[in-house]
Amino acid sequence: MFRADVDAQGGAYATGVLVLMSSAAFAVTLSVRRGRNVSRFSKETIIFSLITLVFIYTTIVNIIERPDGVKIAIFFISAIVITSLISRIWRSTELRADEVELDDTALSFISEESIHDIRLIANRKNQGDEHEYFWKEKEVREDNHIPVEDSILFLEIEISDASEFSETITVHGVTLGKYRILRAQSAAVPNAIAAILLSIRDRTNQAPHAYFGWIEGNPVQYLLRFLLFGEGDTAVVTREVLRTAEKNHKRRPIVHVGG
Repeated sequence: MFRADVDAQGGAYATGVLVLMSSAAFAVTLSVRRGRNVSRFSKETIIFSLITLVFIYTTIVNIIERPDGVKIAIFFISAIVITSLISRIWRSTELRADEVELDDTALSFISEESIHDIRLIANRKNQGDEHEYFWKEKEVREDNHIPVEDSILFLEIEISDASEFSETITVHGVTLGKYRILRAQSAAVPNAIAAILLSIRDRTNQAPHAYFGWIEGNPVQYLLRFLLFGEGDTAVVTREVLRTAEKNHKRRPIVHVGG
């Protein structure tokens, strides 16, 4: 495809080396400035900055004269990105959790709730104060007709590294006033919620209830957000992950969407 030849691809090789050296020179410039706490216009910073500029200039000139390296790089980068997206879409409904670990506080919350229906409200943490949980609970109870006497738990997932695919999810129990919260970090919110719900089911031998609100906006936008950043139309994706992971609908955690 590229008519590969030692002489013909000399420009491509030079481009790769120059990009590497330009990046290294820039990194060294930053390291010298930060490591030695020197000023922005110190002698060392100026010298290393000039060397970096020389490498960058040489790289640009080489690319203009012999663009083979850029063409090859664009081809392989595009192939990697496209392949990664296809793989991510294909595996988007997998649990993506090797194991779910609950700390002592989280386990005590689950144990307390296991004597009746376990109800968890999925919440995207904003201020994280009692006022936020008060209004969230009020909204969910009204939308889903949950009796006041039925206790609830909040479940919050914070995005960690969206590029990770599988991981061990650690759930921490937190108390804020009268509200009990299960918090965890994961690369994908819906997949993590599904994994935690299944873990709770396995520990208590009963299907927990999870409550979500409908999102507003373009569904395609939320689909892209999920694929790229691990969050989006949480309720729909969580339901699909659960359906894929647990074929027996009688043992499947129950997803409620209101609002």
